[in-house]
Amino acid sequence: FFHQVIRCCSLRCVAFVFSLLSTISRYSPFTSFQLFSKGTFRETPSPSQYFGLGWSHLAHSHSLFISTSTSSSTSSKRNHMTTSAVAMPPPEGLEYASKCFFPTEWHGVPLTNVKQYNHDSKIFSFGLPEGRSLDLPVCACLLLQGKDKEGNDAVRPYTPMSSNDVVGRFDLLVKVYEQGVISQYLNNLAIGSLVPFKHIPFNIKAQYPFGKKTLTMISGGTGITPMFQALQCLCLTPGDETKITLLYGNKSVDDILLRAELDDLASKSNGRLNVVHVVGTRPDEPPIEGWDGELGWVDAAKIEKYGYPPSDDTLVMVCGLPAMYDVFCGCRLSCL
Repeated sequence: FFHQVIRCCSLRCVAFVFSLLSTISRYSPFTSFQLFSKGTFRETPSPSQYFGLGWSHLAHSHSLFISTSTSSSTSSKRNHMTTSAVAMPPPEGLEYASKCFFPTEWHGVPLTNVKQYNHDSKIFSFGLPEGRSLDLPVCACLLLQGKDKEGNDAVRPYTPMSSNDVVGRFDLLVKVYEQGVISQYLNNLAIGSLVPFKHIPFNIKAQYPFGKKTLTMISGGTGITPMFQALQCLCLTPGDETKITLLYGNKSVDDILLRAELDDLASKSNGRLNVVHVVGTRPDEPPIEGWDGELGWVDAAKIEKYGYPPSDDTLVMVCGLPAMYDVFCGCRLSCL
C-alpha cells in the first residue's frame, strides 16, 4: 500500500514539474537555449529534455548556471575564468546595419572567459555560434548594454580587439575603472551571463581600405582598440601599401595596451607602420628610468614631428578621452 502511495505521489510530482517546465518554455526569454553538463547550448528543447538539468534565470544579471573551468587559487578564479557556452544566432527577420553578427536590436550572448591583461585591464570574451565570425566592418564598433549600480540600463561603445578571422567568440579589452559604470558591470558578471549587444549604422565609420596613401593615428588609453582593428587590415592585407604613423599616449609604461601586438604588426608591415609611444601625466613629464620613448602628452609638436602633413592623400584618425577630441578634432558628438 505504501509503495503505491509513494508511486502515486511521485507521478503527481513529475506531472507538476512537467507542467511547470512547459509553461516556462513558452514564456521564458531563454527558451532558445538548452543547458548540458558540458556547458553548451542547443536550440529549443522540449520541456521533458530539461529533466535532470540544473538551470536558473537571475533577473538582474540574466545569468545561466553553466559548467565552468577555473584555476585553483582564489585570485586566479577571479582573473581567469572560462566556459564553453556558445550563443545562438539572432531571430530571423531583424534589421542589420552591415554583415555583422549583431542586428540593430539588442541580442544577448554569453560571457565565456575573463582574463587579467594588466594591473587594471581585463579581456572579456563572448561566445558566438560555432564557426561564426563577428564580421564587424572595419572601422566600426558595437554597443553593449549593461546596468549601473541602481540597476538602470547603461550603454557604451566597444571595439573588439579580436579580428574577424576569429570564429566562435570575440574579445573586448576593457580598463576596469573604480567608478566605471560598464567596466564594473562586466567585472562583476558571472561567467555564462548573457550580455546584450547591437550594431547600428551610426557606429560604422570610415571603411577599409580608406583610399589614402598615408594615415596618422592619434590615440590614448583604450582608444587604441579601434586603431588596432584598422591596423590588422592595413598591415596584414597582401598588397596594401598604406603608410601609417600611430601616436599612442598613456599615463605610464605599464598602462600601454597591446604593446606586443603593435610591435608584431610593425614587424610585419615592411616598414609601413611607425608606432610612437608617448608616456606621461603632464606635458613636461620628467625622464622615466628605462624608458627611451617620447614623454609628456600627444601634442601638436609631436604630431608635426611624426605625423604626415595635410594632403588630399592622407587621413587622420583620433580615438581617446574626450579631451583628446576637444583638442584635435572637436567633440565626437558634435555631428549628432
